[in-house]
Amino acid sequence: MSEEIQVSGTGPVRQLLLNRPARHNAQTPRMWAELAAAGRALGVDPEVRCVVVTGAGGSFSSGIDLDEMREPAGFLRSLAAHPPGDPDPMMAEIAVAQEAFRWMAGAPFLVVAAVTGVAFGAGCQLALACDVRIVATDARLALREVRYGLIPDMGATHSLPRLVGRQHALDLILSGRELSGAEVVARGIALHDHPAAEVLDAATAYAHELARVPRAGIAHVKAAVEEPDLDRNLRIAGLGQAACVRQASWPE
Repeated sequence: MSEEIQVSGTGPVRQLLLNRPARHNAQTPRMWAELAAAGRALGVDPEVRCVVVTGAGGSFSSGIDLDEMREPAGFLRSLAAHPPGDPDPMMAEIAVAQEAFRWMAGAPFLVVAAVTGVAFGAGCQLALACDVRIVATDARLALREVRYGLIPDMGATHSLPRLVGRQHALDLILSGRELSGAEVVARGIALHDHPAAEVLDAATAYAHELARVPRAGIAHVKAAVEEPDLDRNLRIAGLGQAACVRQASWPE
């Protein structure tokens, strides 16, 4: 049985591949477990400075595999079988699934999504969980959870308002509106768009460019930009600067 997540490369830049091309990289609990495991392994590798996340075949990810909704043993159908409670017994299983993407924000390296084809539902949430998105001009992105009476619970409710503001995040989540790659760049959701055939090369070149920055610098900048409170932000940036000063290479 092939791995649903494959990590390749050596040195400061690695590639993380969603590997279910026959299903447009539709996501399963197994894929989520492998994503979380990949994040743990990359996090303890001191060489890693950038990771490029991409999908095998023509698409990034079509979202959760619909069999997880249709089949009685599927993830969502199994969740629905839990009786209500306090605490809700669903929460433990939802939290495990959320770990698939959650590590990206705190990773001590930059995570770059190379998005082609479709990124729907959980696929769009995975792209949003990455630090930077480079997309195909004709890519199609949408948070489609509302179509099934659900909401995005893998991080989009945190990341999207920070990118586009509360009003536009509410609109995109509650409407399920589809955007092209060119449109997500215009809205500030993605950094650049390219023809589909050039996206992975562009994302990889970008990763190599930023991988020149020391790993500690990447980690501390990521931590600082996550903190909206000025006083706490300055303290986080100051602590990061102190750590970087001790490791800096000074000009002769």
